[in-house]
Amino acid sequence: MDTKAYKKEFSRLGLRMALCSLVIMGIQYGSQFLVLAVNREWVDNPDIMLASSMVPLYLLGYPVTFWIIKAGSEKRDIEKHRMKPWQFILAFMMSYGILILGNMIGLGVTLGIGLLKGEEVVNPLLAVLDDVNLWISSVYIVLLAPAFEEYLFRKLICDRVVKYGQGTAVFVSGFMFGLFHGNFNQFFYAFFIGCFFAYIYVKTGKIRYTIGLHMIVNFIGSVAGGLLLQNVEMESVTGMIVYALYALCVYGIAITGIVLFLVNRPKMKLDAGEMVIERGSWFRTVLCNAGMIIYIVLFTLQMLVFSLL
Repeated sequence: MDTKAYKKEFSRLGLRMALCSLVIMGIQYGSQFLVLAVNREWVDNPDIMLASSMVPLYLLGYPVTFWIIKAGSEKRDIEKHRMKPWQFILAFMMSYGILILGNMIGLGVTLGIGLLKGEEVVNPLLAVLDDVNLWISSVYIVLLAPAFEEYLFRKLICDRVVKYGQGTAVFVSGFMFGLFHGNFNQFFYAFFIGCFFAYIYVKTGKIRYTIGLHMIVNFIGSVAGGLLLQNVEMESVTGMIVYALYALCVYGIAITGIVLFLVNRPKMKLDAGEMVIERGSWFRTVLCNAGMIIYIVLFTLQMLVFSLL
């Protein structure tokens, strides 16, 4: 066991991810600056402003990020296993339950912060998407984000960390994914569901399953709910009935999913890796190193800024 070497490898991963995050931020803010330099009036067009941020992100930001991470430590091939249709359905229900639970925790934390500062903490994602065309935003949220995020946080990261054990790969993938969202509203559910998706990936070795799950939960949370709000008059009797049925369905799936997760949790074993981290040194090896600390501080500061300003 070479704890110092292991620690350096996790530090390099943290540094690379911090660099990737800064590159992505620079590309997004830079592209928005250029768009506004062309026409200042576009600042009032939410569709154009969203496109000016998202299009460069997926055409340039993520490809550069993939290259940076691939240039890092050696990856390991994860053994491939096929999920049966009923297993995928159960995984969806569990992932949705985990998502709702994490969202409730995030709402509780931001509510507490809001009470302390005397005003509501606004979810930056919702603030941006509220005025954007639903079908345009759904392309980013339902199609592009799941594919690119799963490739980065599940495949690229897990492939490089799984040699230290599936448990370490699951935690690192979920934790870095949660922080990457950059706000307390999303951190908890992104962390929880990121860990669950990472578990699915390390057990199947197939990224298409987590991409599919990610797409489905994003669709239900954004497109389905958005269509309901746009097309149903909530103040009418019919609207209240439709909304009640939707809420019953959503929370019914979530509660069922949490129960299924608790029932199946004892069976969800995580295998040890070929490289064993010394007992009692996992925290300082995996997280308490220069690179990971930089990554954690970078996004913690961003979360605090979004919460307190």
